[in-house]
Amino acid sequence: MPEILVPAEWVQQHLNDNNVRIFDMRSPVEYSTGHIPNAVLIHYDKIVDFDPAKPFFDIAPKERIEVLLSEKGINNNSKIAIYGDRGGASASKLFWVLEFYGANVALLEISFSAWKMKGYPVTRDVPKPQPAKFTAKTNKDYRVSAEYISSKLGKPDIILVDTRNREEYEGLIASSPRPGRIPSSVNLPWFEGASMEKLFKDKNELEKLFSSKGITKDKEVIAYCQVGERASHTFLALRLAGYPNAKIYDRSFSEWSARPDLPVEQ
Repeated sequence: MPEILVPAEWVQQHLNDNNVRIFDMRSPVEYSTGHIPNAVLIHYDKIVDFDPAKPFFDIAPKERIEVLLSEKGINNNSKIAIYGDRGGASASKLFWVLEFYGANVALLEISFSAWKMKGYPVTRDVPKPQPAKFTAKTNKDYRVSAEYISSKLGKPDIILVDTRNREEYEGLIASSPRPGRIPSSVNLPWFEGASMEKLFKDKNELEKLFSSKGITKDKEVIAYCQVGERASHTFLALRLAGYPNAKIYDRSFSEWSARPDLPVEQ
């Protein structure tokens, strides 16, 4: 399987491969109206750790991911192909979470809508995978903390990319305790990295897009949004474009804006 993306032809060829599992990262309603054959639905709340006492949420702990994947028939030799729709932000989040825990994952390069439009098979049958045993082993951690970003503010070797829309970036929409952005952030809405059919624009297009915003490959580039979902798409787009030091602040602005010790810019 390719490092991040896998073509539709590959997925079609492996629909009945016992060593390949297909994960659908859309809503339960969307899944019930039609999905790729043998795809299992993954609920978003299974990959994040909600705590009502905190303004943010982290990724699910190792033990929960082990249970989730084992229940879905995944072992440590399985290959997982993930797909989504509407740009693929939630599918991107699932990708890097499972990658972090050592799963062999890839993203279907086209959206489910494009899959269906191109005439690839769709079904309403719900598979019942045989439980397996998956043991997590943590890989490279691309996440950074608020403390890390705070220590880097104002330094020339870092670029912060706010992947929210312009209104959120400028503080016109108050979706946080303190509206605005992390100081010196560059605004690049996440969906600008997606194309009509594919989850991501081609490598050359992504390079031009990032360069147009002054986002260069010689810097450490950290993507954030509100809760870490939209930033997941931009984080993977940076990696696809060949940025060697791409990171993600997955607690994002929901944590940053809730902490009075951290600066907010409007």
